[in-house]
Amino acid sequence: MFTGSKANGNPAAVVILDIWLPVETLQQLSKELGEPVTSFIVKVNQGYEIRWFADEVEINLCGHGSLAAAATIFEMMSDHVPDITLVSKHGTVTVTKSSDAFTMTMPSWKALHDPELSKYGDLLGVQPIDVFSTRDLVIVLENKEQVRQFEPNFDKISTVKDFHAIIVTAQNGDNGYVLRYFAPSIGINEDIATGSAQCSLVPYWSARLSPRVLEVTQLSLQGGYFQVKQASVDSIELTANVRLQETVKFIKKDGK
Repeated sequence: MFTGSKANGNPAAVVILDIWLPVETLQQLSKELGEPVTSFIVKVNQGYEIRWFADEVEINLCGHGSLAAAATIFEMMSDHVPDITLVSKHGTVTVTKSSDAFTMTMPSWKALHDPELSKYGDLLGVQPIDVFSTRDLVIVLENKEQVRQFEPNFDKISTVKDFHAIIVTAQNGDNGYVLRYFAPSIGINEDIATGSAQCSLVPYWSARLSPRVLEVTQLSLQGGYFQVKQASVDSIELTANVRLQETVKFIKKDGK
């Protein structure tokens, strides 16, 4: 997911269920499939319920797992539908398809600026120009090269227990930003391409940069690329490309 000429993207597995299986079973299936994230979906009246599992734990809102699930559903459907609705206890994601591109509507998270958060710059060995929190802890650096050259100390990052993950970001020119995303608490030291991170970053950077549509690059080894915009006070839109492979597993009601 989040592939293209500028990035190789982030893989995900998709498992379509008739009914929800026990958490232990879902976790074991995720481990067996061996992707950074496995998306499990069940058809319901309002669309599809979705849950996401990393190798070690169930996680909350996952952008690239949502995109993988929606792309798979679009591929399976014989009739054209305008969008796919994915419902979870952590928020609703709507995905539309246009040619080869997919656009996700996701929640917009408000930043909390607390002077106490400045201590995390010292912990991580950086001098941020801003620090704020949402679900994640966001460290804003002076420039793109500082983000690229940041050397994570995962022993120290793992001591940060109050946040889902740590995002390091910086402005990239007049119309975009870069990021890296670290989540050892869910078994992902550095994520390849993270859609849910944009729920924190789009509101922040949209308020500081003039273009309506922002260009975003995730500076992981494989790379991730997005186009994003602030769609409303409560939502963002993220547009990206997808490459589908045979990563779908069907499970009957008896769990076999």
